[in-house]
Amino acid sequence: MQAIKDFMKLRLFIFVLLSCSGTLNAQVAISYFPFESLLSVSSNTEKLLWVDYKLATNSFFSNLNMEISPKINIKRSEWVNYYTGIGIAFNPVNAFSDLAVTNGYFLDFGARIKPLAKCRNVQVIFELSPYINKSFKSGNLRSRLGVAWNFNKKRAGVAK
Repeated sequence: MQAIKDFMKLRLFIFVLLSCSGTLNAQVAISYFPFESLLSVSSNTEKLLWVDYKLATNSFFSNLNMEISPKINIKRSEWVNYYTGIGIAFNPVNAFSDLAVTNGYFLDFGARIKPLAKCRNVQVIFELSPYINKSFKSGNLRSRLGVAWNFNKKRAGVAK
């Protein structure tokens, strides 16, 4: 029963994030973190506010771990965007086994580096992400390195 309540809270959280993302822009970024086998889909990362959704690949369907978090760009420039965000880690499949849907919570600190002057849509991502489980009894400091393509109509740079 607790799993269903957790799942309903998670759906509400995702609904609120997606409702806010309509004002963020329809352009997206696709990222891959090969060392953790994470695939990420984000709203336009060049905007001040954006939303990030990560899916763990290379796992069984019963262990379908996901993360969602709103992000804010703290500093944007032609070469790099520094951002932070808070989010929730979850597994919706847990609801079918009467397990808690929420896995834990995290805080991301990251940089999206745009190393190619002629193609700013190619980005290298570095994140530090303190994570704590849902019971607040343990956690870890995650570090992530990935690559991204920012699908913008214009060449990526500094968005207003």
